[in-house]
Amino acid sequence: MAQAMKPQQEDEPGGPMSQVQFVEEARALNEQIVETLTKMGQDALQRYVDWLQAVADEQRTLASSPQASESQMAWFASMLKAQADFTEQFAKMVGGMPPLGQQRQS
Repeated sequence: MAQAMKPQQEDEPGGPMSQVQFVEEARALNEQIVETLTKMGQDALQRYVDWLQAVADEQRTLASSPQASESQMAWFASMLKAQADFTEQFAKMVGGMPPLGQQRQS
């Protein structure tokens, strides 16, 4: 005896997914992906800014060392200080940028 197969309802587990359900699940998954990648990007940017600050600090330390005070090194110390200032300003600018997809608040 053959039994009649009962059609699966859309809301039953294992049943076919409606287009609305599919779109909602896809949107939720996309939002999770965007949130995760945004956080990863912000973390990477912060590490880059921290690294730039460390470079600027090391440049200043080297420029302030006793060896840089000698006359033959004065130009080198001046260049290092200028580079340190540039690096620090660049780090501040990069660190102050709004995350991708967001506009700066005024």
